[in-house]
Amino acid sequence: MENLFLLLGWGSPIGIGIFLLCLGGMIYLLSKADAESKRTRREQKEKK
Repeated sequence: MENLFLLLGWGSPIGIGIFLLCLGGMIYLLSKADAESKRTRREQKEKK
């Protein structure tokens, strides 16, 4: 397990920064997809 941390560079500030950047990107994409899903659901209700 320790080798995995060293391999991915999670112990260094750069590794932690990359991890946080990816995490922020995933949260942004999920919120964007959620908003799109709500918008499509609302449009389908209006058509009926």
